Amino acid sequence: MRNYEKINLPDFMDISFIDSSLEPIVAKVANGERLSFEDGMILEVSEDIHSICRLADLVRERMHGNRIGYISNVHIDYTNICVSKCKFCAYWRDAESDSAYTLTSDEAIERVPNDVQEIHLVGGLNPTLPLSYFLDILKGLKERFPEAVIKAFTAVEIYELTRRSGLGPWSVLDRLHDAGLGMLPGGGAEIFDEGIRNIVCPYKASADDWLFIHRSAHEMGIPSNSTMLHGHIEKPEHRIDHLIRLRGVQDDTGGFVAHIPLPYLPGNNSLSGTHAVDGTLDIREIAIARLMLDNIPHIKAYWRALGIRMAQAGLRAGADDLDGTVNREDIMHEAGSGEPRGLTLVQLRKIIKGAGLEPYRRNAFHESMEEAAV
Repeated sequence: MRNYEKINLPDFMDISFIDSSLEPIVAKVANGERLSFEDGMILEVSEDIHSICRLADLVRERMHGNRIGYISNVHIDYTNICVSKCKFCAYWRDAESDSAYTLTSDEAIERVPNDVQEIHLVGGLNPTLPLSYFLDILKGLKERFPEAVIKAFTAVEIYELTRRSGLGPWSVLDRLHDAGLGMLPGGGAEIFDEGIRNIVCPYKASADDWLFIHRSAHEMGIPSNSTMLHGHIEKPEHRIDHLIRLRGVQDDTGGFVAHIPLPYLPGNNSLSGTHAVDGTLDIREIAIARLMLDNIPHIKAYWRALGIRMAQAGLRAGADDLDGTVNREDIMHEAGSGEPRGLTLVQLRKIIKGAGLEPYRRNAFHESMEEAAV
């Protein structure tokens, strides 16, 4: 287990607590001890959100100093045809829909600007697409952009490919990797609790399937990210269980590079109206992720999902990364995100500096790059 460094306890104990139940948790974090499920539940229900965020901010600072990562990247959503039909999703379409689409390899390539370090490629579960489609699109992108890391296909998409092709996960991952796959994104995790999953995404790969695909990728040397979707019908205990399951895989493999807390966006889907938008929950889940996931090095405040202002606040609640330029992204847009479809490198740096922190340009694996003139 790779814990965060010990924190100088007086740095935090100088703050006056509203909730005294946090004091044992602070002592644990200060001593580099792992937080339990019960600790996580205290963090979930405590009204002392300021102290929780301050503690997470101290952990972020001890792990990464004041450096906050950003990247030049592009998001490509290659198809919106999907048989999963998740209730929280506004993006999916039936194949017969007038707005249904599937990109060709050439069309995907046309969406990628020059000078990107990462190509994020995901889509719906389109049952008509064979494994050869995914191999061709990877090969086309890798040939045109050999220096970019292709972060492609969620574990849910990989699972469906194994089911349709009749090949095992290792065989599918190996073929994709040979074609240019460099990393798996973290999407499709949603909430691992099967009771909740059976309501919000009953036709999607199970939590065990998702975790197995990521574990398999890590064992093959393919790193990945993780996510958690919060703010729909889940409860605090489901969120803590989710984080602990991720932490367990990371103990075994060390393959998760970053974790991304994702807020449920209520626009244009069948869960709309089930939860009020709650910015304090968004910030709390960033902080709790940093405190519970002691072995995952990076926590993202993904501005496209959180909104720019909330993401900037998240950088002072445990997050050490803002994600990137994005350039184009459709899934959050369909769910009602009013944020820009993309940002410039200059804008990303300005947002980070506005939080009193130091921006650094990184690659897909969160390795620092020489600063470019932007």
